[in-house]
Amino acid sequence: MIFLRMGTRIFFLRSNNPKVTCDQLIEKLGYKSVSLTEGQSDSDENSTLIFITPVGFEITDPDDAEFILLAGETGTTVLADIINLNLSSEIDRVDMGPRIVVFRVPSNENEFADMLTKNYEGKRVSWKDGVRLGEKEQTMISLTTQRLHQPIKRQDVFSDHVLVDQNQQECFARLGREALFYLNHNLKDSSWYEYRISLYDAYDNYEKHYQRLVQVFSGLETGLVIGEGWTKDYAHIVMSIMVYQIKLFSFSPPAEIKKILIGLEYDDTGHRLADLDLYNKNRKVSWTEVQKGETEKRSKKDEGVYLRSELMKKMPEKEKERILKLENEIRELRD
Repeated sequence: MIFLRMGTRIFFLRSNNPKVTCDQLIEKLGYKSVSLTEGQSDSDENSTLIFITPVGFEITDPDDAEFILLAGETGTTVLADIINLNLSSEIDRVDMGPRIVVFRVPSNENEFADMLTKNYEGKRVSWKDGVRLGEKEQTMISLTTQRLHQPIKRQDVFSDHVLVDQNQQECFARLGREALFYLNHNLKDSSWYEYRISLYDAYDNYEKHYQRLVQVFSGLETGLVIGEGWTKDYAHIVMSIMVYQIKLFSFSPPAEIKKILIGLEYDDTGHRLADLDLYNKNRKVSWTEVQKGETEKRSKKDEGVYLRSELMKKMPEKEKERILKLENEIRELRD
């Protein structure tokens, strides 16, 4: 599970002719013209948000921009391309806004913002005010409950950001050391969900099924795998079988984890690939719990096919490709 990532870079280009500069960057470099909301929502740690203003402005204020462009490249690459393609003739000055660190939290963003403001001697600000007031050697901490290796919509970021007087490298390193402290301190039940997942496959393809689980937990940033190994499972009082067991820490409640496991028990044709049982606090989580509140009730097989489809829609493309490859290998070993 990823708790921290870098945020979008913010550049201000002071141009003698903002429209010419904008047109050149779109034509020569393929940058995208966006609104402020689109720029915030469609960007990630590999992006740069470029505000093009007339000359004479000293403050990094987004409201001064005549044009806003989104570049799918880091700030260093943006500057190198502008110079190497001789697109800087109209540019009088380049200013940088504060750097951004994005911190994923389970909930309670307001409490996290209060703690970070106090402990980092920061200031709670809106995104615009943070850019306006912040300097290039300062960092703005943004809070979200969403997965981090995807663009995060503006509405999924907490409205208050924390502007701190540290450069991004120092701030990121410190937050990396302290992230678990903040997470544990603010969890409502003072603990994570702790799960045991028992994996059983009659064809003994345990390693490949384990890799499938890891790819899903990694792709969805679902939790932390803290242990694995063989153990006995008692199918009946007098009969035990050996199963492979995975221990998982997660923010997600039992029904959400069970949905993932049911989706992984079947392929898209409804063929059963493995048995995946979920335990929380020594209680086995029934598959029917995923249907609570649903008006349409499906059989377990149909539920598995449906949840698999939903799971694959959420998976990043690379992880999805690895899962499909592993499943093909599993079928080949069975044939």
